[in-house]
Amino acid sequence: MTLFGDEALLPHRAERELTGADLRARVREAVEELAALVDEDVQELLARVRALVNLPRLSATDDHDLRELLTELRLCAQEGRRGYKRRLRRETRVTRPGGIGRLPRPRWVKAAAMSGTCGLCGDAYAAGDMVGRAQMDPKLAHYYVPMGWLCWHCLVQRRQDPTRRDLLLRIFHGLFADDGVGFNGYECGVLLAWLTADPVLAGSKPWSADPLEATLVRLRASVADGKPLTWLSPQTTRTIMAVLQEPAATAVLSGQEAQLLSAVAQHLTEWDTNPAGVRHVQCGTGWRYRQRALALTDHPTILSRLGGPFFLFQCKVTSLGTLVDPDKS
Repeated sequence: MTLFGDEALLPHRAERELTGADLRARVREAVEELAALVDEDVQELLARVRALVNLPRLSATDDHDLRELLTELRLCAQEGRRGYKRRLRRETRVTRPGGIGRLPRPRWVKAAAMSGTCGLCGDAYAAGDMVGRAQMDPKLAHYYVPMGWLCWHCLVQRRQDPTRRDLLLRIFHGLFADDGVGFNGYECGVLLAWLTADPVLAGSKPWSADPLEATLVRLRASVADGKPLTWLSPQTTRTIMAVLQEPAATAVLSGQEAQLLSAVAQHLTEWDTNPAGVRHVQCGTGWRYRQRALALTDHPTILSRLGGPFFLFQCKVTSLGTLVDPDKS
């Protein structure tokens, strides 16, 4: 049984394993079947479906959208004429933090019809939990594997109330794109506390080789001023990662945090050493190379299976710290 009723009416395993054109065709068939069941014009029903996913064309959907649509259409068939319009009504009221912690409005928000896994942090969510799809930068949509459904923390709260895992994820995706990493004032506070948790870290080998005192000054200023963005170079970020692997830094971690730290460190090492023998003549030395190395790793981590890179920037904040909402600007 599911939260909403008979599991037999939901997509069965063979359908859940469909991808690409086959999955898209199955969704179209499900739309036509529902239209016949509820006596609605197919084109009008397709318009409802497009509004639900908040995209101008159904062709712009990815497999994550299509699988959820197939589930929703099955549930609509279960509820029949009396409930299908309600199920195909998109939720638009999303309470988001303000200021430097605000993220762009999600593209699609709903209660999960079935349990799943967050496309960013990898945590499980249960049927009935609020989840959503994030907006994707059109310039990046064709280059990276899209992240799936995000849990509510990753979708709305991760930059207002960041955890150490949130910082590690930003580091991984920032270095994936080889552009450094940007932290807001809240994130800088978490990173600062982590780096200064034990004075012995300042005497560690990676810190001594690439001193971080100036970086600590920048982090403190970001916390004090509530800065929306403090940019750290790839080299500084790598030094921070090396310091965070010191015993004095890992001593404060939970099991999940330690696992994620190890996964990020593993992939950074693989990008440096190229154990899979990825050919630079084909992939170059940029993100295409890092993407290929990630796919060919002999030791897959949760980061090997999820989409990216994680380019879900905060909303634009003016120099006075007031929010400019992209949905209203």
